Amino acid sequence: RDVLQVLRDVLQVLRDVLEVLWDVLDVLRDVLEVLIGQMGARTPQVVHRWAEVLKLFNSRTCQLVLGAGAMQVAGLKSITAKHLALANQSLTLILGLLPHIRRALKALLPEARHHLMGNVLDRLSQDYGLHRDEIHSKLLAIMQERLLVHSRQLPSIVELWMRDKEDADVEPSDFAKALVKEIGVLQRVLTPLLLQSELYSIFGRVSTNFNNRLIEAFRKLELSAPVTQRHAYCDGMHIANCLRSLPRQTTDGVDSPGALQEFLHHRFADAMGDSQ
Repeated sequence: RDVLQVLRDVLQVLRDVLEVLWDVLDVLRDVLEVLIGQMGARTPQVVHRWAEVLKLFNSRTCQLVLGAGAMQVAGLKSITAKHLALANQSLTLILGLLPHIRRALKALLPEARHHLMGNVLDRLSQDYGLHRDEIHSKLLAIMQERLLVHSRQLPSIVELWMRDKEDADVEPSDFAKALVKEIGVLQRVLTPLLLQSELYSIFGRVSTNFNNRLIEAFRKLELSAPVTQRHAYCDGMHIANCLRSLPRQTTDGVDSPGALQEFLHHRFADAMGDSQ
């Protein structure tokens, strides 16, 4: 009985909340009708002003973030991945609102002006989309730069590997750990701020780039001794497993191994077989 009474109370609260929401929606509808009625002949000016405001927001955001203007204006020491992600989030919000703005303005404008309005909003949408693509490319460039910095350690790390005994236990080197940490930081920064489709796109590009560049880097190393091959395999798999954990789309739900993992299995199969 107590449970049933609680359920009844909850349902009553929900009814009350819904009634309040309907009242709020009625008020908003009345306000919109008044605003639309007042705009009247000034609607073309409103469209123009809307477009100008959105253009200004887009260009100013680009100047401050991609153009690093915020370092002078706000005294930032650098433009970080989080700054880029927040800028991306604001652009995505505007892109999501544009279809609603289009419908609202279309209802206010005479049919003869619909085509002109559509062209203006189409250009805005294209500009915002290009800006967002540039932010994604910048995020990829940041990770490419971090990979390059860490990869410079590899020759000296290989020298350390060569000093190990043949039967020495292997674990990920500082190079592999640092690179995985960099990837993890980017993932933690972007995940709360970007759409899933954006995460798939960005981390898909990061994964592809890292796979290709690391394969190239490992191929250039002198890894003739089995112990160095086991170390390289350990490092490579540590990074490959991290890359495989990134947000990405799978083919028909099948999680296929990355190019780096396949390369490692093929390149160091003999050395790993000897160690088992």
